[in-house]
Amino acid sequence: MRQSFLSWVIIGLLILVIVLLSTVIYLDIHSSAPVTTAGEESTTPSDGSVDVDLPVTAVQTTAKAPDTTKAPDTTKAPDTTKAPDTTKAPDTTKAPDTTKTPETTRKPISPDAPTVCIDPGHGFNDPGALGKLSGTTYYESDINLAISMKLKDALNSLGYNVILTHDGVNEPPKEYLSSSSPLFNVNGRNEWIYDRKSQIDLVISVHCNSYPKDSSVKGSRYYILRSTDVGYNSKSITLANSLINSVYTQGFLSKKSNYYTQELAVLKTGIPSVLVECGFLSNTTELANMLDPAWQTRYAKALAQGIDDYLS
Repeated sequence: MRQSFLSWVIIGLLILVIVLLSTVIYLDIHSSAPVTTAGEESTTPSDGSVDVDLPVTAVQTTAKAPDTTKAPDTTKAPDTTKAPDTTKAPDTTKAPDTTKTPETTRKPISPDAPTVCIDPGHGFNDPGALGKLSGTTYYESDINLAISMKLKDALNSLGYNVILTHDGVNEPPKEYLSSSSPLFNVNGRNEWIYDRKSQIDLVISVHCNSYPKDSSVKGSRYYILRSTDVGYNSKSITLANSLINSVYTQGFLSKKSNYYTQELAVLKTGIPSVLVECGFLSNTTELANMLDPAWQTRYAKALAQGIDDYLS
């Protein structure tokens, strides 16, 4: 009987323990569950941790997706590939318009327009006369060529055809070259011009003068053949005077000078011809002028105007 009573007491205690454990478990579960309001969903992570910022950052991240997907704005290659606008080389390479004013302003040159032959004196392995300025030696041939090229541009701008006996780079045809120095000497040039006399209306041979014995001597000189020389053309007098008048008018001469006569091979072609000595390399002031590109351009334009007056 006593044993039966103890059994019932143990069973009751076990039931009490079970009830208490069930109560504790129930309370623990309900106290840890997040409070949600109507229409909201719990954002509790699956691992049971709670991050109150998570709903906000999650919403911001998903909402800002369109901002991050605005890659198309950054990948607007068309905007960045507007390089064609900056690579408009034609706009930046309009320097030729400023450096080639005669060419951009000139009218088309007619094949029937008069043709002027320009002979840049000396050249190749023949330097011509030498001038010294501030310890530097300068070649006449370089100055002759520079003025000749500017004279060509000036004449082209006036509508005239121009041919040069040489450009300082490309050698003339071998049949006109001398086996001895200087290369393409005056006799060779005379032959070159004579063989083309049907195409040429006048000849201008560009040179610089020198007189080391007296460095004060200065000014331009204009040479034609003597009337008794083979190849003389009386129109050379008119051409020389026209050049002198134009150069004087442009202020390059303190007074009008006369032309000089001398038997020069390059003038012996039967074509109206003048050899121009632009200035004296032995005079430092004139040498400095002749080395100045702006002076060269002005002088070339004065010569071109004199030629235009003659041909008109």
